[in-house]
Amino acid sequence: MKYDDCMPMFTVDLHNHTPLIPSDYRGDVSTTPRQIVERALEVGIDVWGIADHWSVAYGSLVVAAAEAVAAETGRRLLVLPGAELRIRHAGEETHLVALFPPREVTLRFDALLAALGLRAPVAPLDELPYFAIDRDPLKVARLVHEAGGLCHAGHVDRSFGEYRFIDSGLVHELAECEHISAIELIDHSSRRHFRDGLAIAHIASSDSHSLEEMGRRTATLDMPELSFEGLKAAFAAARGACAR
Repeated sequence: MKYDDCMPMFTVDLHNHTPLIPSDYRGDVSTTPRQIVERALEVGIDVWGIADHWSVAYGSLVVAAAEAVAAETGRRLLVLPGAELRIRHAGEETHLVALFPPREVTLRFDALLAALGLRAPVAPLDELPYFAIDRDPLKVARLVHEAGGLCHAGHVDRSFGEYRFIDSGLVHELAECEHISAIELIDHSSRRHFRDGLAIAHIASSDSHSLEEMGRRTATLDMPELSFEGLKAAFAAARGACAR
């Protein structure tokens, strides 16, 4: 989404999974953090978000690999560690992606878990993709914000059999929530479902579970700099531009 012709544009892919949970990974579980970084750069990604279920344990490995590649080649990938959170409320299930500054991810994620009455690990490794909590997702988004993270709603137009979250009234509340930074869509035409015309950033992400799936869906954003704060500013500008 472009709002400022003078500002550099970056390609972002903010919802990806790593080999941390072998049962949830569709690629080779021996895939290394270095291979992930090199693949992201190969497909033209500038900002790569990690969204393993309920865990940020793999994040520091990819951040370190990105720093090593940048030192050796000059090619920079901003890695933003985070987690995908399954939230159930009033018969609906929301998948929120919480991203954090690379250097502070463990501290901030632990603060979020504590605010939710949890501590890491919230479940055995293989059970993390199925772990869910009963909370109001709007309140969880606020807690992510208070913990210093960015929170977007993941793949809201994904179908689960006959169930489509985008047909729920809750999806409008999320899109209008001040603590939700963006709405992630598989199909950009899905924005017509929103009663406000989707007045915040809408992004596409790979939701990758293998090297091959990385970069299959991306978004472009005007960012003042390649950093967590730059992404935060881009989302804030998108909300402001849509409101005008």
